[in-house]
Amino acid sequence: MKILLNAKCSKIDIFQYKNDCSVLYGAITLSSVMIRILCIVILLMGVSASFAQDRKFLNPQLKFSAEYLPQSKFKGDSAEGKFSMTKAYAGFVFPVISRRYALTNDLTYKSLVLLVNANANYTLPNITFLENKHRFLSATAGPSLIFNSGNKNTWLAGFAAGIAQDMDIFSEITIRFTGHALFKRKVSGNFSYHLGAVYSYVYAQPALLPLLGCVIRTSDKSKLKISLPVSVSFYYKTNEYDMLSVFIRPDGDQYMFSGYNEPMFAASDPLSLRMRYRSFKTGSSYEIGLSNRLLIKPEVGMALNRRLSFTEGEVSDKSNIFKSDLHSAPYVKFAFRILLGDTRWRRNGDNFLLNDERLDYYDLDDPTKL
Repeated sequence: MKILLNAKCSKIDIFQYKNDCSVLYGAITLSSVMIRILCIVILLMGVSASFAQDRKFLNPQLKFSAEYLPQSKFKGDSAEGKFSMTKAYAGFVFPVISRRYALTNDLTYKSLVLLVNANANYTLPNITFLENKHRFLSATAGPSLIFNSGNKNTWLAGFAAGIAQDMDIFSEITIRFTGHALFKRKVSGNFSYHLGAVYSYVYAQPALLPLLGCVIRTSDKSKLKISLPVSVSFYYKTNEYDMLSVFIRPDGDQYMFSGYNEPMFAASDPLSLRMRYRSFKTGSSYEIGLSNRLLIKPEVGMALNRRLSFTEGEVSDKSNIFKSDLHSAPYVKFAFRILLGDTRWRRNGDNFLLNDERLDYYDLDDPTKL
């Protein structure tokens, strides 16, 4: 018995040692990446200084948010288990180029925007039937390009590389890619349409999604945005600075998952597991402009049609070791944005950056909201 106990302790110690080393290696790697990103940002700031005449049209942005989904039960055979999740987010949008070229005397412009986007999410899921608490870090970085020819046509494209990793196996980082390409045409002052494709993990596994939608101005203060199969949103401008929105959109991701010290996955390779979470959010948010630089956005809603699953093998493998639906649950989120640089010429709400008053200034880095 003593020998078995010592053997068991030794095994646990080995796993703990691996996890500690993995976290330490991950912290060193993350620090190295952050230093490189900082150097790139400083370089980009120097490059963008040559485009000083454009600063009044587009500002760098810092974005932050925190979100909480309270505990809810699994359905079916897993009804005894419970699931909750907490998220923290930070992002940065930097306009390397934001140029406008006058074509005529009637304020018609050709526009070119090149953005660098960097985002990071820290996620803490609480799954009661697992032995350990897991921590996930997901991060992306990449450029996006927006071009308007000076008439009714706008082209948008973007590419990002990133990770979505359990921090207990941070030394086994797997790089993944996302991207989008869209064409947007303004038919009239009250209607525009867009079409293209988005490669995303928003449905909990990699998928190339065709994107088709439109923007309908329902009044001088409201508009309806439809981007199928990604999102539907209704916006109402309550005053010059504030905007109310009601929406429904998918919310999900896929993470590399550590199977160490998890009896449930004892028969699986602990380094080849993935956790998938998928849901649809419906809710309301209210964006408040406290100043020319600071905007806050409280948000509340329901997470519907939720599913948690675990798989191993290829990233796109649809087979599951475990799969269970979750009961719907409320959620709460709080976000804020900080605009950097000269904001004297910033337009509130919609702007005319790309000759399309429905291109939301604050969503230039998110093609699913355009």
